[in-house]
Amino acid sequence: MNTEALDRAAIVEAVTQEVMKRLEAASAHEASTRAAAAKQAVILATEPVPDVERALAPSYQVQYYEEALRDCDVLIIPKVCIQLLANLANAISAGARERFVMTMLLKGKAVIVLEEGLQYRKYKASAPVLLYKQYDGYVDKLKSFGIRVMKESELQMNGPEHPAASESSAYGKPSEQAMAPVEGDASDALPLIHSEHAACSSDSCSLSAANEGGRKPEVWTRKVLTEAELKKLVLQRKTEIVIDRNCIITPLAQDYLRMQRMQVHRR
Repeated sequence: MNTEALDRAAIVEAVTQEVMKRLEAASAHEASTRAAAAKQAVILATEPVPDVERALAPSYQVQYYEEALRDCDVLIIPKVCIQLLANLANAISAGARERFVMTMLLKGKAVIVLEEGLQYRKYKASAPVLLYKQYDGYVDKLKSFGIRVMKESELQMNGPEHPAASESSAYGKPSEQAMAPVEGDASDALPLIHSEHAACSSDSCSLSAANEGGRKPEVWTRKVLTEAELKKLVLQRKTEIVIDRNCIITPLAQDYLRMQRMQVHRR
């Protein structure tokens, strides 16, 4: 009788151990699956940024950038030095970090720069105006590439999925640099922009060349010409534009005009 009781106890113990082992294995598999399914957030920083980690933790599996990384769902750049800003704005892959940022942009992943981390802004009081505006223009280029610039407080409040209230679109309100008129003669700043009165003695002279082939130039009546509007005109197969003498052309629009070899006539 005692032998039977011992055998029964041994069987119960063995069954219990097997059940516990399988439960632990199932739990580990579930945790592994959950971790694999979680969105990946990478912080591009050499020092810990605990506030950013806390903002991302509820929705993302957070890790800091390492050269071995090849992908993520969202990339946060807490600090952007002058060199990194210039490299990214000019799409220069100078090192591993720039390559990673550019690759994420090409893959359509979310890339966010914290506004407080733009290092050049520390020198606003002492920097030459034109140099400071040059870096403002670099920030505009980052936005045009799809990089979002937001405050750390907005990231903590809204998370990376929602646009920041202070975030302006690259094709929305022009920056201070974009709104600044080009100093000097327009032909010096933009080789493809011509003054109608300088080109010939009558207004109809320059426009007659634009009408060759039956395609009339676009007459632009607004005060500001942006890259986004130029892209729309290119889709309409417009190659020449007539703008007001005082119309402001944003820096991104100037670059686009050069690339597309479009002609602009001031009236």
